[in-house]
Amino acid sequence: MEKKKNLPIRIFEKRENVDDRLTEGGGGNPPKWVLNGEELLKKSTLLLDDLQDTFPKIEGKLNKYKGTPTVIKAKMNEDAIAKSHRKELKELFLSNKQDNRVIGISDDQELFIRVDNIEQLKAVDNKLKQVERNEKAISGIDKIDSYDPIITLDNIQPQKDGKYLLKIRFFDFNNYQLNELVLRNFKELIKNNSHIELIKSVKYAENLYIHEVKTDSLDTVNLFNDFSPLKSVEPMPKLEVVQDDFFSQETLSMPEPDDGTEYPIVGVLDSGIADIPSLKAWKLSRYTNYPEKLLNPAHGTFVAGIINFGDILERKELTGVTGFRLLDAAVFPNANLESISEAELIDNIREVVEEYGSAIKIWNLSIGSHIDIKNAEFSEFGTALDNIQDENDILIIKSAGNCRNFLDGLPVSRIARGADSIRALTVGSIAQSKTESDIAENNHLSPFSRVGPGPSNIIKPELVHYGGNCSVDNNRPVPNGVNSFDVNGNIAKDVGTSFSTPRVTAIAADLNNRIGEEFDPVLLKALMIHSAKYPTEVDLPNNEKINQLGFGIPGKAAEILYNDPHEITLILRDTLSKGDFIEILDIPYPQSMINEEGIFYGQIFLTLVNSPILAVNQGPEYCQSNIEVALGTYDEKTSRDTKIATIRNPIGRTGSQNLLTSSIYSKRRNIGTEEFARSEKVLLQYGDKYYPNKKFAVDLSELTQGKKEKFLLSPKKWYLKVEGLYREFIENQAELDRMDLSQDFCIIITFRDPKREKNIYDEVSQLLDSNNFIHRNIRIRQDIDIHLD
Repeated sequence: MEKKKNLPIRIFEKRENVDDRLTEGGGGNPPKWVLNGEELLKKSTLLLDDLQDTFPKIEGKLNKYKGTPTVIKAKMNEDAIAKSHRKELKELFLSNKQDNRVIGISDDQELFIRVDNIEQLKAVDNKLKQVERNEKAISGIDKIDSYDPIITLDNIQPQKDGKYLLKIRFFDFNNYQLNELVLRNFKELIKNNSHIELIKSVKYAENLYIHEVKTDSLDTVNLFNDFSPLKSVEPMPKLEVVQDDFFSQETLSMPEPDDGTEYPIVGVLDSGIADIPSLKAWKLSRYTNYPEKLLNPAHGTFVAGIINFGDILERKELTGVTGFRLLDAAVFPNANLESISEAELIDNIREVVEEYGSAIKIWNLSIGSHIDIKNAEFSEFGTALDNIQDENDILIIKSAGNCRNFLDGLPVSRIARGADSIRALTVGSIAQSKTESDIAENNHLSPFSRVGPGPSNIIKPELVHYGGNCSVDNNRPVPNGVNSFDVNGNIAKDVGTSFSTPRVTAIAADLNNRIGEEFDPVLLKALMIHSAKYPTEVDLPNNEKINQLGFGIPGKAAEILYNDPHEITLILRDTLSKGDFIEILDIPYPQSMINEEGIFYGQIFLTLVNSPILAVNQGPEYCQSNIEVALGTYDEKTSRDTKIATIRNPIGRTGSQNLLTSSIYSKRRNIGTEEFARSEKVLLQYGDKYYPNKKFAVDLSELTQGKKEKFLLSPKKWYLKVEGLYREFIENQAELDRMDLSQDFCIIITFRDPKREKNIYDEVSQLLDSNNFIHRNIRIRQDIDIHLD
């Protein structure tokens, strides 16, 4: 008989002065790729030739715009891009440690270096001639050239008024006065030109402002040809929401809010919510920059209906919750009457969130760009959403975006810009049912749902939920939609990741409402990812499953917060400072889970979510920090000699093995773990990628027999190691700004007895006591019940 889940998950803390460690350094020989002799001289000569070609270009720009810096780029070769080598490469272009003129990196691994005067280039020339002193830097740089702005206007279309809308970005020179000078020069440049107009300058993120410009002639772009602070010019993305209703004849009666009940609040960043009977009483208010006549609330009404009554409308318990107060944040006008640019949308979102963000912590954003992300560069839309979340301490649930490639029989596209937001939870769509002609099988990826990975191979989307299916008839989509409301209050059907996203929003808002802790987006994300499972119908290779479905469908809040006696979930929520790491050598793995052969068995789930330091000008290295985790077994604690220069920690371990390593598991699937392998198993090697969200789910029975005897034979002990990594740019920046580096993280670990025999909840709790851990139940608000029957 299945035991009821009524045992609260638990929070535990590392033990002060017991589990804290200091990062230890090491040495090494020069890497093999460093050149010498004739090869080094030849490389130096090539770079000197590059620099000589660059001199007149740079000198001309410096003379034309007095006091305004220009930019050169240095292409790093593949061998030299590691952090351990980057410092010496940069020193080739800098005069001293305080010289902070390396201002960014491209997705093609090019360093961008600010040049203030021609003397700085002469200093580089001199260093290139000192071959042996700079052998590593010379070996690691392939080419030096002046930077020319990226101008991509080939497919730009005029607006209804015949004018073109441009998106202009300048370099951030890491200097307030210089950036202000650049902006003044830019305004002066266009001031006396009647063909070009600055519409607005919009803050996307800290140190990232985008300038929206309108022109009646693309020839005006020639104004900027030698304006060296210019980084890029491209069409300003115009956004659109498409709503196709498929009416149903049925009607359902929706519950009204109880005046005596305190409901969770959700901010709905959308096109507006119609005052239909089913939703009007649930609306707190509307906040918008547009008059009523310029709004079309069809899309926002459909989204709001799913947030509030998705389970009732589908006649299934999909989220386990019904009834939210809704802030109608109408940030998107009727696209048929009023166009909206990406910059305007971001401005609108920032404005409403700044007004309500102190009270409303969960926000649904089911609108966005239709433009694909890039492989190695995070979108400005995504970085703007990150900044809005950071500055206002909120969590945005963001749709992955829809794709129409299935109409032509083509593979689905990658997630859209904005869905690559690091701080947001991104949601894809799976099919809730299948008709005879539908493309997707039940519980599989919807034909229109965009997929991952995100830029720099991060996992996006993180989660999926039900958003519809589709077939094709004469190259036209025939939707098999999910249910919600049209603007007249009728039941309607539609498809899209726009409508899978509000289900995840409902779960996040319910979860946040139930937890009696301070609002914590890192904890919320970790809990939802930790709870996620894949539909058992989906049988794909692990990596492909991750790309399509992220970590799966999240559980319901009431399930996430509780265990049954045969499992226990432990939460470690902390902040890790640079130079420290955590090593817990008394992880309380249940001793009852040892079989008759003396081998540990069981299922282990570990989720790590960290809040990385972000840097908008660092291209593929937008995430500037990372946390690595290891959980495994070892033989004995050992004493270490701290008199040795490279040893800083007096206690170590011997015979250890990280059990979150894919190579130690059998490639063959065990019959007994078939369902686990389909629905829960996640075992990726994250390597040196800076992934903000990681998850591991393993069954120890899947280790090869030899590995079981080597790594799981009792009396093995258990350890957890948590260590932070930082990129070279942020380390240098921290030193110049005299600030400490740290990153928040949350690790959630579940130990489960798959045999459903042992009471490991009590056993592990007792082990925490006996090993002197501070631990407690997660705080849960009492009398929570927002299920409306």
